[in-house]
Amino acid sequence: MSDREHGDEQGFTKGFLLGGLIFGLVGVVVALLFAPKSGSETRELIKTKSDEYSDLAKTKATELSDTAKAKAGEISDKAGAVADSVKAKATELSEAVKAKTDQVASTVKTTAGDLSAKASEAVSTVKESAHSLSEKSKAFVAHQRESVVDGLDAAKEAYHQKKDELTASVEGSGAVEKMAGESNGNSAA
Repeated sequence: MSDREHGDEQGFTKGFLLGGLIFGLVGVVVALLFAPKSGSETRELIKTKSDEYSDLAKTKATELSDTAKAKAGEISDKAGAVADSVKAKATELSEAVKAKTDQVASTVKTTAGDLSAKASEAVSTVKESAHSLSEKSKAFVAHQRESVVDGLDAAKEAYHQKKDELTASVEGSGAVEKMAGESNGNSAA
């Protein structure tokens, strides 16, 4: 049986007893009023019965008050236990949330550190690749310059050889002397 049902049953019983007591008093007063006794005897009887029922009512009221105080104490104890339980659960939940928050923060920091390290590695790799490409480009340009210089030197040498050959060939045929004479004749004329 639940506490509420038990409390309802006790309340009903107490109400029933209190109602019975009140109706009993009324019944006694009515019976005394109609009893064949003298007025002073009846008043004395009413006073005696009234005192008895008054004492009985005080006793019952005290008992009900004590019972109510005991129930209030039980309810207060249960409420305190529930409050303690709720407080413990709240503390437990708060600690769980804090632990999870710390775990997430740690994971984020670790991931950020990993990403930073990977980014640094990528930047370093790009720098190395750019430096290597720059060095290869410089070497290629230097090689091409040497090839062009060698080609120019070869062309100059070929030009001088052909010039020397032509000069020798022209001198050998006397054409130079003939040209020289014609040039002198033209100047004499």
